Amino acid sequence: MKTFISLSGVFLFFSFIFSILYEFKLFPTLFISGALAFFSATILFHKLSSFQKVFISLLFLLGLIFWAISYKINPTLDLTKMVTANQFLLTLLIGVHFLRLISFSKKQEEKELPRGKNTFFKTYLSIHLFGSIINLSSVLLVADNLYKKAKLSKEQLIVVTRAFSSDAFWSPFFVAFAAAITYAPNTQVSHIIFYGIFIAFIAFVFTYFELKKSNIYSLNNFVGYPISMETLWLPFTLLILVLISHNILPNIKVIVLISFFCILITFITLLFTQQIKEIINKFSNHIVEKLPSMYSELILFLVAGLFGTGVSNLLLVNNITLPFDTFNALNASLTLLVIILVSYIGIHPIISISILGNLLNNIDANHTFMATMFLMSWAISVGASPISGLNLTLQARYKVNLKDIYTINIKYALFMYFICVIFLVVIFKFI
Repeated sequence: MKTFISLSGVFLFFSFIFSILYEFKLFPTLFISGALAFFSATILFHKLSSFQKVFISLLFLLGLIFWAISYKINPTLDLTKMVTANQFLLTLLIGVHFLRLISFSKKQEEKELPRGKNTFFKTYLSIHLFGSIINLSSVLLVADNLYKKAKLSKEQLIVVTRAFSSDAFWSPFFVAFAAAITYAPNTQVSHIIFYGIFIAFIAFVFTYFELKKSNIYSLNNFVGYPISMETLWLPFTLLILVLISHNILPNIKVIVLISFFCILITFITLLFTQQIKEIINKFSNHIVEKLPSMYSELILFLVAGLFGTGVSNLLLVNNITLPFDTFNALNASLTLLVIILVSYIGIHPIISISILGNLLNNIDANHTFMATMFLMSWAISVGASPISGLNLTLQARYKVNLKDIYTINIKYALFMYFICVIFLVVIFKFI
């Protein structure tokens, strides 16, 4: 079985390579990339929990049924989209995964964890900036060290969940960003990054004043674990490279540019400290041992793509569309609310985005506006929903009470929704 698991990592790596080559018109088809990813998902399916197996199997079966019905009605449908709908999203996920080879900071030697207001700032910033690149790993790095000393406090849970989830508002290296521009490919990337950074800053300010003014929490006694700031060059370097290259190569998908630079910077950075042979060994080990560890996201995103396109095709071939024909601020606000609400019953934002993305493209929605709304929905849902992937990880790994996650973040979710609605109104007025 270990050999098959290693093989799944190899399949994922070649899926990644072929996807990038395809976008640069150096490979004839994206179907092979999608097929390799599905082969890998099939091998890794057994690693899912019982609940996940049932949920994924149901989505997969429904997706196939919806596609079969749709194809019978309209035989001109492109069947390759069954396996390639979220392929570039997966490409980004793999590319970002390689950054783990270089982005972890040096282990801190402090016996006593720092505390106080400054520690709050540093811990929040650490999780947010590193989370924008290495995603959930930044949360685990900080939370693991906090949990060694004591059970996570409510203040720590607030910082961990919000500092990380607010990355989804703006980070081009976050899976949310990939999902948004997969279904809104004509997005003005610099615009949504600018909007998102501003909203993420508001989320930070709200969190700061909530901890400072509340009688329930204590900011001065906040115990944190700031990550070393030495590797902050990484997110900024990647961001600059992507923005410059996007202006030079506007026809290449931003997701692919990000994925390409992730692995290129990883390789170049390792060249400064290691021999070629060591680097090859490091990459090889990462491919066969670490890439398969992303089985949960891999399978969810592949099946969500199949299911989402199946649902949208079924609706379209039966002339069932959205209840509105213009995507204005009001409709965007209501759509945002629906995505957030269904996340509370376990519907992952990727599923909602996969379905709505196809439908919104049929009413000629502005892609920058649409992508902004998708990022908002992901950021609020992931942080606030007690059964999001982030919060379920915290519950399982650190014995966190899901009720606590709900109670500490419900006010935050309502406030951020209100802020996002204001932004949507303003953005729609000026786009």
